[in-house]
Amino acid sequence: MLLDDDQSSVDLCQEQLFVKRRRCAHLIPQSLVGWLGLCAIVIGISDIFAMLYVSHLLRTLYPDPSVDNSQLEIANQYIGLADLYASGKFNASTIAPILVEPRAVGQVYRDHPDQLALIHAHEHITQLGTVSPREQHLLVNPNTHTIAQFRAVDFGMEDCSLVIKLPNEGELLEGGLQWNMGAGSNFVVHALDAKTPLDLRKLSWRTRPARLREIARFAPRAGEESFVARLPYKWSSLHTFEVSCASDCLLDVRSTHNGTWGVWLYQHQTV
Repeated sequence: MLLDDDQSSVDLCQEQLFVKRRRCAHLIPQSLVGWLGLCAIVIGISDIFAMLYVSHLLRTLYPDPSVDNSQLEIANQYIGLADLYASGKFNASTIAPILVEPRAVGQVYRDHPDQLALIHAHEHITQLGTVSPREQHLLVNPNTHTIAQFRAVDFGMEDCSLVIKLPNEGELLEGGLQWNMGAGSNFVVHALDAKTPLDLRKLSWRTRPARLREIARFAPRAGEESFVARLPYKWSSLHTFEVSCASDCLLDVRSTHNGTWGVWLYQHQTV
């Protein structure tokens, strides 16, 4: 009897141990699933907050493309300099004239009034990718006018000269390009009514700014810098010019970052 009782006790203990193991086996996966679910919820909430934060940055740090900001005034970084020099206690250093390239240059066509200005005419593919040379094209003939827009933002340089710079006769431009000017060509420059930056993607004969007044007439010479006109130039103001033929003419020259040919502006010191 004693052996039977002992055996029964052993069997009972084994059965209880088996039951406890089964319970633990069920408890562990349920607990793990609960923790994994909680982690997934936390990660999901974190992603939502991260996306909301990135969306806030995109709305506040970058301009809205649908909003026209062309009328906004340019912030003046020369704070206090005008008052400083007006006090008479300080004298400005002598500064040589600064050569300024046009912010935008494009052609409009009298015989094709809806044709848009040509952009990236010499864009090409290289081993490094697509290259679009920074070129300024001055092309003028009886049916083609060139429009150039300048904005000078240097402090105390508010007296400007408009000039035409041409290479020597027969001189090749960068890339082996030739330039051409008809003999006896005479040109006329008009100031245009453009209070906002030119959008070359929309510039055509029909959409070009209206003429305000004639600035000058001139006959440039090869290998020389031809003075066109001297103009007052308020800081950060836009000045837009149209170059056309005064009589039968031809001028075709390109400027790149290595050659300053075409229509340019000199800023002269005023302080």
